[in-house]
Amino acid sequence: MPDLSEHAEFERGVKDYLDAFNSGDYEKVASYWTDDAVSCPPIGEEIRGRAALREYYRQVMEGMAPHLSDYTFECHFAGDVVFVRERWLFTANPPGQKPQQHRGRGLWVGKKEADGVWKGFWSLARLDA
Repeated sequence: MPDLSEHAEFERGVKDYLDAFNSGDYEKVASYWTDDAVSCPPIGEEIRGRAALREYYRQVMEGMAPHLSDYTFECHFAGDVVFVRERWLFTANPPGQKPQQHRGRGLWVGKKEADGVWKGFWSLARLDA
């Protein structure tokens, strides 16, 4: 079991990620992934690598002005690896259209880098029916 300070540090990282996502800062969002990350978003093909994730987030953020809310997660630490189960409400705001809301959930795995920062290296997300 991790000490409480590690869990609190991880929670701060999650909050920072959500703040970056909700402000449209795709550069910062991409920085939370490892160079060799693999992500399976709820819609579309698998995305491999931080550079490809950066481009994916740029397109999503510029095209939909998305917002994540009602975010909850559980995590399990195993040394320098963390397993996370999450739920969220995703709101897309495409230009000229009504906002579209979708509940979703996902699983992701992160690892603590040499500098002590947690980064995602594998994720799988889906939208609820």
